[in-house]
Amino acid sequence: MTDLPALSIGSDDSVAPGDPKSGSTLGRRSFIAGTAAATTALLASGSGAASAATSYNKYVPLNPLRMCDTRSGFNFGYTSRSGKVTRIQIAGRTVDGVDVPANATAAVFTIVGINRSPQRNFLAAYPTGTAWPGTSSLNMPFLNAIVPNLVTVKLGGGSVDVLSDSASDIILDLAGVYVTSEATEKEGRYQQLSPRRVLDTRDTSGKPGRDAIVRVDLSGQIGSGGIDADATAVSINLTAAQVTDSGYLTVYPFGEDIPKTSTLNVRRNENRAIGALVKLGRDDRGRPGFNVLVKNGAHVLVDVDGFITGPSATRSSGGLFVPLEPERLMDTRKGQRGKKRLWPGWTRAFDLPSSIQSEAGTAVMNVTAVRTMSGGFFSVNAAQTRRGTPTTSNINVGGVNATVANHVVSQASNVGIEVYSSNGGDVIADLVGYYKSGPAAATQPVPVDPPPPAIAPPYWTRLPSIERMNTGRWSVTGPVANPVVDSGALWHWTGTGYAGQGTYIAVFGHRTDAGGPMYYLDQLGPGAQAILSTTDQRSYVYRYNRRELTSDQNAQILAATQRLGGETLSFIACTVGFDASKSRYPDQWAPTSLDYRIIVTFTLDYWTDDIPLI
Repeated sequence: MTDLPALSIGSDDSVAPGDPKSGSTLGRRSFIAGTAAATTALLASGSGAASAATSYNKYVPLNPLRMCDTRSGFNFGYTSRSGKVTRIQIAGRTVDGVDVPANATAAVFTIVGINRSPQRNFLAAYPTGTAWPGTSSLNMPFLNAIVPNLVTVKLGGGSVDVLSDSASDIILDLAGVYVTSEATEKEGRYQQLSPRRVLDTRDTSGKPGRDAIVRVDLSGQIGSGGIDADATAVSINLTAAQVTDSGYLTVYPFGEDIPKTSTLNVRRNENRAIGALVKLGRDDRGRPGFNVLVKNGAHVLVDVDGFITGPSATRSSGGLFVPLEPERLMDTRKGQRGKKRLWPGWTRAFDLPSSIQSEAGTAVMNVTAVRTMSGGFFSVNAAQTRRGTPTTSNINVGGVNATVANHVVSQASNVGIEVYSSNGGDVIADLVGYYKSGPAAATQPVPVDPPPPAIAPPYWTRLPSIERMNTGRWSVTGPVANPVVDSGALWHWTGTGYAGQGTYIAVFGHRTDAGGPMYYLDQLGPGAQAILSTTDQRSYVYRYNRRELTSDQNAQILAATQRLGGETLSFIACTVGFDASKSRYPDQWAPTSLDYRIIVTFTLDYWTDDIPLI
């Protein structure tokens, strides 16, 4: 899986064209733009409990098939159950001369959402005949955004329902299905591998151009620790990098014609990744692999993380699939185990349902990063099995407040699954099924979350004991103090530390001018607090330690702010000192003489995450 940064979202209909005559026309789309949504949250919370397996299933890979396209001029492969729900028949259909098994129990497909609403929007796929479980499959952040994702969904009566929160178009390209199996099977079982990069065109002489066909020959991956010689499909992470123009990539087996489907939709100049479960073909020399059509030019990266066994594999139950009704296992926006979002370098674990823990060694999920703090990646792993920082990623994001989902297949341990965030954000995990195997043993301690990184001003600064400061003032930077403090703000002394940095911080303000925010500074004493609130919604709480009198010389002032170790916060203002000409002399701490300074220093007590829970 690639560590490339986040992948932005398309803004036009650059998806594989499909064929209006392909498949059966089951009805016309009837989404109504602007209809009030019963589900108002972008990513709502679900509940439920997965039950123990009653039957196992094996995977049947198919050549890619376009099963549904709601766009005007296409309109095939679905019925509209309401203004929000589209029903798509999967099992038993014949599309482009290919028969989809009538006994299919679950489906694996790429779903593409095209947002036709001016607001944020989402799609959620779930079994027909069940209520929407509060999960999501992909998220569309703006009008005309084109967002793909790989989805695994249990079927209900052979079909799947797709909920769209607002007006959208839906394209569904089938990759394969699961069918009921015997207790043990040779073929159709999933076998997980350590992720390995098998192709990166950035290492070759040039970027694939428009309509380029990139071959992915996997013959070098056959052998000990790799894929079986007769593997029927591989699980991959496909990344398009340095995209030349808006378009799409299509993955299909060696020896087959280019299908009327798309695997990954991209925009110019972006990097974007998606999971895929790809049927393998053989070329004229018997080598296993698949092709990637690059419609509009891009570098192609392929990472393999698992495969589906073929007919000569040893008979076993390991890797047989159990589809589940989608269930939300974690949503850090609601708080989880006493914490909120993940800060940079943090890890958050969650449990699988108790009824399946003993045999759900590999979980199949839709994982979404949301409210991200900056560009970076999220990595999903078996809880307490890794050492150090993860070297692979499941989700890449490119900036602040992004929402990116991806299909994730992850090993589980006897204590669950964990998500690592390189740069911070919230995480949502929806379980859709699992592959039968024993969980891994948790051999490592619970990862230690580092403190949040230091953050520069501005700060919203409060001294609750001082009436004028209880409502707060901004502490801001500037090359010199006077313009800042004359505006009524506090000046963050240039060269002193930042909140969370672990060193001394100095803040200067007026006592009589510009509202005199520091007028009552002399009344602070033991038990008093000072609070700095940051622009990324955290607060640092400091507790009174000492006060000191100095001259107006910067060297003396800064020396006083540095007398204590650790992180401290010092408030500095003018004071009477030894100026006998002032009316309140000999009260050294009273307002105010320009020749002396009062310095009140606090030590860091704790910090809080102020982001609201939903």
